[in-house]
Amino acid sequence: MSDDYRLIESKFVIYYTKITQEQLQKEKEEIYRVESHDDSFNFLMAQNNIDSSFDSLNKAFVVMMKEIDAKLNYLITLLRDGKEKEKFLNYNKTYTCSVSASEINFINNNSLQVGDFLSISFFLPISSHNEIKATAKITDVFQKNGNSCAKAKFLDINKNNQELIIYYGLLLDRERLKSKQLEL
Repeated sequence: MSDDYRLIESKFVIYYTKITQEQLQKEKEEIYRVESHDDSFNFLMAQNNIDSSFDSLNKAFVVMMKEIDAKLNYLITLLRDGKEKEKFLNYNKTYTCSVSASEINFINNNSLQVGDFLSISFFLPISSHNEIKATAKITDVFQKNGNSCAKAKFLDINKNNQELIIYYGLLLDRERLKSKQLEL
């Protein structure tokens, strides 16, 4: 897996559990099993497929769909709360410090050590209906803002999820640039 991806500073919930090296293959099969969400509007891809002859109308449509998508994501999160407890019963719940398409850094409860293998699941704030699953290996344990953090390199993550993480970083960059422009 390439180390060329930029880390995105972001905080969201992550679920992880330690696994053995023997369990990696089972987890890998689940990660690469593609689950399609064709029935949901994907505003992330809609922006790439807009007919430029209706430029302002298309932008308005995408903005409207983005707002609807955000509200639906909020409802999905509310509905998922009860099911998360069942699905992630044997998982630890914590928060990320940063993420990239090749690694994730998260707050560690001091139970992880360099070399530990993990099964990881999380939902990006921009797409709360898409669970991102990955296996990872702890490569560093460090202190950040008074918290013990773990750096985990992804061993297995599917390409669609990598692209979603990259797109998430681009959206955050765009929001930061817009807020800086408003400050000027």
